[in-house]
Amino acid sequence: MQKIMRFIRGAVPSLLVLAGVVVDMNSAEAIPAFARQTSQACTACHTQHFPTLNSFGRLFKAQGYTMGGSQETVQGEGLDLPGVLNAALVGRLAMEKKKNEDKAIGFPASLSLYFGGRIGKNSGFLMEIPFEGAGAETTVVDGTGTEIGNGSGEVHPEAGPSFAQLGSLKWNYVEDMNGINAGLNAYSSAMAGPAYGYELLSTGAMGMNVAITGANAMGAIGMHMEHGSTLMSAFMDAMESNPNMRMTMVGQATGLGASAQSGEWFAYYSAYFGKQAMDYVPNPSFAHYLRVAWMPTFAGWEMGMGAQIYTGSFGYGSDTAEMTYDAKATTLDFQAQGDVAGRATGIYVTYASTPKSDSNSQLNWYNQSVGGDNSAFAILCEMEVVPRLSLNVGYTQATYWSDMLMSDGSVMNSSKTEGTLAQLGANYLLAPNKRLGFKYADFGSDLDSNIMELDLMIGF
Repeated sequence: MQKIMRFIRGAVPSLLVLAGVVVDMNSAEAIPAFARQTSQACTACHTQHFPTLNSFGRLFKAQGYTMGGSQETVQGEGLDLPGVLNAALVGRLAMEKKKNEDKAIGFPASLSLYFGGRIGKNSGFLMEIPFEGAGAETTVVDGTGTEIGNGSGEVHPEAGPSFAQLGSLKWNYVEDMNGINAGLNAYSSAMAGPAYGYELLSTGAMGMNVAITGANAMGAIGMHMEHGSTLMSAFMDAMESNPNMRMTMVGQATGLGASAQSGEWFAYYSAYFGKQAMDYVPNPSFAHYLRVAWMPTFAGWEMGMGAQIYTGSFGYGSDTAEMTYDAKATTLDFQAQGDVAGRATGIYVTYASTPKSDSNSQLNWYNQSVGGDNSAFAILCEMEVVPRLSLNVGYTQATYWSDMLMSDGSVMNSSKTEGTLAQLGANYLLAPNKRLGFKYADFGSDLDSNIMELDLMIGF
C-alpha cells in the first residue's frame, strides 16, 4: 500500500498538468465518431465506461454501425450517407512505474485516429489508424525468429518521429431477415485476430473490446495484442534477455465472415489468414473461426456466455517462400452486467487453451512452442461505488510455453512458465469521453514484478 501511495503522490501532479492541456483543448463538443452519427452521448452505448458495451451498444454494432440520428444525411438513388465523414481521435496519456525501474511518462502513450459509421442503408465501416513510433518495439511472431512490427499503436519516447499506419479496417453489410440481423463482412486487423470481424461481448474475446486491460485469458497467452500490463507482456519481459527465445503475441488477421444475431444470441463464422498487409497477398489459404454466444436476461442482469473455436490451417506466399500455420485454439467466456444495491456492476470470466505445435516445421499460430499446451483463466469484477467512479479487481492465471531456438532455427529446448496476475484499479469518468484510470498489477508464481499505472483516455 505504501508503494501505491508513493506512486500516486508522485504521479498525480505531472499527469494533471498533461491532462489539463488536453481537456482544455477539447472540452467543447468532444464526442467520438459514432456519437456524432447517432446524436447520442457515449454512455448510450457503453456501460460504466468505454469500451464496455451495453445492450444498446451491442445492437448498434450488430446492425453494422448503420443506426442514425439527427445528423444531416446525403440521399439519392442508391445513396444514403452522413453529411460528413465521422471521425474520432482517441489517445492515452499515461504514467507507469515498474518494479526496480524509474517512472515513465507517455505523452501520448498511444494515439489512434478512427473513421466509421454508415455508408449506406444497410452497410457501415470502421477503420483505425494508430500512430506508431518509427523505432517501436517489435515482437517475434513467426517460426523463424524474425521480428516484425507489433502493430500495437503504442508510441515509445525513444522511437523517434511517429507515422500513421493501418491498424484495423472492416466493412459490414446487414439485412433484417424476419427479426434476425444477418450480415456479411470483410476485415483486416493488426491486433485483434478474426474476432475483430464480429464480436458483441466485452469479455476479452476480442481484445479491443475488453472491460479492463489484462484481465482476460485470451490476451494472457498472446492470442491477441493488448495495451498495458498483461501476463503476456510479463512473460515477454521475463525472457527479454534471451533474443533466441520464440514467444508469440499474434493479432494479425484478414478474412471474410458471415454473422447472425437476434435478441438473445449471435453466431459468426469467418475464413481468415494470419496476416495484414496494404498489398496483395499471394496464394492465400484460409483457417476457420467460429463464434457462438447466448445473451439471456435473468433477474434484471444482462448475461452473455459463449465459445470461440479456431481450426484448420492457413498459408500465403510464393512456392519458394510459403508460410503455413495451423490454427488451433478454444475459448469460453461469460459476462453479467447489472446492478448491486443500485450500483452498475460487471462480471467477466474467460478461459483459453491453445495446443502445442505439432512440430517445428508446422507451428500452431496460437502456440508456437512444441513443448506443451498453453492455457489461461481470468476473472474480473467492476462496480460503480459513487456516480462516475468504479472500482475493479481481477485475477488471471496462465501457463505459457516457449522454445529456445538455435542459429539454424531448430529447437534447442522448451520451457514452461507459470504466471499469475492480481490487479486492482479505479476508473473515474471526467466526462463520457474522458476517463481517468489507475491500476496496480502484481505478477506472481514464476514471475516477480509489479506495475502501477495512472492514465487519462480521451476520445473526441
